[in-house]
Amino acid sequence: MKKNFTLFITSDLISQFSAGIVLAALNWYIIDVYQSNSLVATIANINVIAGLIISLVAVGLLKRMNSKHIALMSYFFRVIFVALPLILLKLGIDDRLAIYLLALSNGIGWNLYFPASKDILNSFTAEENTLQINSFAEISMQVGLFSAALVSGILYRYIGFENILLLGTLLFFVALVIFALVKYQELDKVEATEQQGVWAYLIQHKWLLILGLVLYIPFIGANVINTTLPGYIQAHLSGNSINYGFTDTMYGVGACLAGFLLPVIAKFINKEHLIRPLFSIAVLLGVILVLNHSLALTAGYIFLLGSVGPAIRTIIYTRTMEIVPSKLLGSLVSVWNFINLIFQFVANYSVGRVMDIVGPQWGFMIYAGTMLLGILLFIGIQNRYSFKGSDAK
Repeated sequence: MKKNFTLFITSDLISQFSAGIVLAALNWYIIDVYQSNSLVATIANINVIAGLIISLVAVGLLKRMNSKHIALMSYFFRVIFVALPLILLKLGIDDRLAIYLLALSNGIGWNLYFPASKDILNSFTAEENTLQINSFAEISMQVGLFSAALVSGILYRYIGFENILLLGTLLFFVALVIFALVKYQELDKVEATEQQGVWAYLIQHKWLLILGLVLYIPFIGANVINTTLPGYIQAHLSGNSINYGFTDTMYGVGACLAGFLLPVIAKFINKEHLIRPLFSIAVLLGVILVLNHSLALTAGYIFLLGSVGPAIRTIIYTRTMEIVPSKLLGSLVSVWNFINLIFQFVANYSVGRVMDIVGPQWGFMIYAGTMLLGILLFIGIQNRYSFKGSDAK
């Protein structure tokens, strides 16, 4: 199991790193060439719309297909939708079309991969190691996605956008090959379809819809940061692509630190008691960033946000594994992901419009409002969430 988990994490790390360098380069390319925060938000929403469609498809696929096959399919889409834009740019055909296709790479690839990977990850967990496994998976994702930003910022300055896409294509292919070697205990899909369906389960346990929102609000917040940061660094703080890459990377550094510290802290403090304070810190930091004018302090604030959001996700997802029957977990994550993407669409549109009309720093006020919503929703379900008996299920 250790060997296969290592292969899984290695593939995940490489793919997330590839996604990270491509996404960071794409966002800076849009700001650099088009000077439009609204276009950054539009690209993010193309990602979201594709994700909405794919999330619905994923619910059905997870009932009928091997999760590994779904994950490999997601890698294939990512390779295609990064290679095609590279060809378009090399031929000088249509750089806007290339940008839109890159958005589809993440929208289709990520939203197929995420629920399938959670299904696979669940096969590696036991009751005593669930928090550790989830913390390690979170570290992998953050190292890949956000720590790649610094590399992307440097590469953008010295080798250019097109060469970053070439590197991204090669990395996705390597990740696909490694993932193909992973072996794990696959859930019997025929048996799963005979069990209570995910929709019936959610109707019976309506509060889990709210839990899904609380789980995904840090994801939405991270996406708001991604949309806000390029324009914020360039227009508000007069920074360059390297400043942007370094600042974005600090989110990943903070997330990695949180992933290492959370299992240790959980030995002394009930991890469930950390959720409200962590959300509160995120709200405060969002407001501070609206008022901030320092590049150096920005990196520190983003580091702290990176420590907060992923920690919330890890805690709640660990509890979710305790509450939700394992045979419904992948499908439930797909449903939650669909709902999350609707909220993400609204957040992205709001950020782009607010930044272009009022000022780039105000994107962080939307972040603060999003995290405040997380606190309020969590308070509403806290009693059911904390209940340890069978009725919680």
